Order: sequence, then C-alpha cells, then structure tokens
Amino acid sequence: MLDTNRAWDKLHKRLADEQLLIQGARVVVMPFITKIKWAAAVVMLCILSGTIGLYLISEKENKPLISIHNDDSTNILVKTLNDGSVVYLTSGATLTCPEQFAADKRQVSVQGDALFDIYSKKDCPFLIETEAVVVEVLGTAFNIKTAGKTSFELSVQHGLVKATLKTTGDHIFLKTGETVCLENNQQLMKKQSVDKQQFAKYSEKICFKDESLENIVHVINKISDKPVSISDNDLKNRGITIPFNNNTVEEMVELLCEVLDLKYTDDGKEIVIGW
Repeated sequence: MLDTNRAWDKLHKRLADEQLLIQGARVVVMPFITKIKWAAAVVMLCILSGTIGLYLISEKENKPLISIHNDDSTNILVKTLNDGSVVYLTSGATLTCPEQFAADKRQVSVQGDALFDIYSKKDCPFLIETEAVVVEVLGTAFNIKTAGKTSFELSVQHGLVKATLKTTGDHIFLKTGETVCLENNQQLMKKQSVDKQQFAKYSEKICFKDESLENIVHVINKISDKPVSISDNDLKNRGITIPFNNNTVEEMVELLCEVLDLKYTDDGKEIVIGW
C-alpha cells in the first residue's frame, strides 16, 4: 500500500532542493526551469478546476447524473467517461452525463466549449444535446462551441457527425475537416474548417481531477507518439488530481511517478510505469 505522506514528502523535498516552492504552501508544482517545463500551479489548487455534482435525471429515466463544470480560467479539465470516451472542457464549460450509460444509447449534454473524443461502439450511438442542436456520433473527435440557443459551432477532427436542429428537425452530416454553424438562429450551414490547429489547444494546459492512473495514461496515449503502459493492474485504479502544461510524455510520466511514489522504465520505444 502506498505511504501517501512519504510520497508527498519525497516530492516536497525534491521541489525544495530545486527552490521551486512558494512560502506557505506544502506542495507547489513550479516550472522546472532547467529540466521540466511544469506549469506554475499548486497541485491541490487543481482540485478547484472542476466541480462535480450528483443529482437525479428527469422523472422519465430516474437515473443518477453527474454534472462536471470547469471553473478554472487556465486549464482544460479532462474527463474520461465510463465508456472510454474522453471530454476536454474549457473554462466555464459544463458536461452532464449518467454515471453509467445505457446499453443502447450514450447521451450527455454540454454547455460551453468542449472537445469530444468518442469511443467507437457499434449499435450504441453517442448523443450530445446542446440548447439548439443535437449531435449524434458513433466514434469520432470534434469540438463544440455553444452559448445558449443562438450560438452553435462544431468542427470535426476525424470521423463522421450528424447535427440536428431542434426547432425544425433539419439535419446535416459532417466529415473530417468540416465545420457547421448556426446561422440566424434557424439554419445549419456547413463549410470547410479554416483553423487547422484549433484542436491543439485542448491538450496544452490540462488538468485531471480525481482520475485513475489508467484513465490518465489513456489520455496521454491519445496526445503522445510514445506509448505508455502500466505494468501492474493494481496500480490502474490509483486516483490522482494533477495538472500538465505543454509537457512531453516523459515529463508527464515523471511527475505522475513522483507524486504516486512509483517508477518507470523507458527503452526509447515505450514507457512502462510500475513499482
């Protein structure tokens, strides 16, 4: 079993030796100027970057829903859903979803700006409801920008998406490199995506709140060219709250291991996290 105090003390000593601590704070992750480019952030402060609430869905289904809100103005809050899909919430965005998806349908709602990387699941569509439009996918990556009933924009990174306007039922299909916008509050207009780098911002300054090591590694493998694995199944459910800022895969793994008092090996082709 992990000795938490010993792990934190070890990390604290390392940061203190490198003069990376702020007075009065027990553990602060500051930029590793000569070695690691960590963002200046108090690890515990990242807990405030997302608010997770539990309440009941409508009487129609009477199933518990989780509401996840990112109130951090700096970091993207990353959440892995129970089906393996990953959602990146920008500042002010809110995702509402069931604790467990139904067998035949995965349905969530979102407000604000978010990137979705949907796990492909045959015969089980993923539905995203906004105030003006319903989005249906089977497996793809895209971002959504909403602001009430009058503003909606969706850009597809890869895959195929169907967007349906609630007021009229009109729908439109989008594929990789295409964007749809809501025009005059009454019509969906498709065009070619102009900003080819718009998806990169979602993986720059990211924060995980109470996420398992397995889920964090899952996300790292989506944004990194070098694969990361966990050698021991007992480690996969180890929970952690942690921020990253434009870090390499090696830097992210190093901080994870520092905080969780673990070790890793790197043969140049793969990184393995273990005891």
